[in-house]
Amino acid sequence: MVEGAMKYVENLLLEVKVLDDGAVLARRKDRKPATADDLEQARRLADTQPGITVHDVVRVFPGAKVAQK
Repeated sequence: MVEGAMKYVENLLLEVKVLDDGAVLARRKDRKPATADDLEQARRLADTQPGITVHDVVRVFPGAKVAQK
């Protein structure tokens, strides 16, 4: 697993990291600019990975408060 990332997944073209705060970072392995299709695929890849993020918890429990470590 990548440092600072709660989830990490890659395919032939993309590397996708979901950070602890729910932010999704994606980049193309060939270093070309990401297209809209690339970003949609990155979101789908991130959603298929096991585990939950802070964003997932806040979405399920709308009144939840997030405490820092």
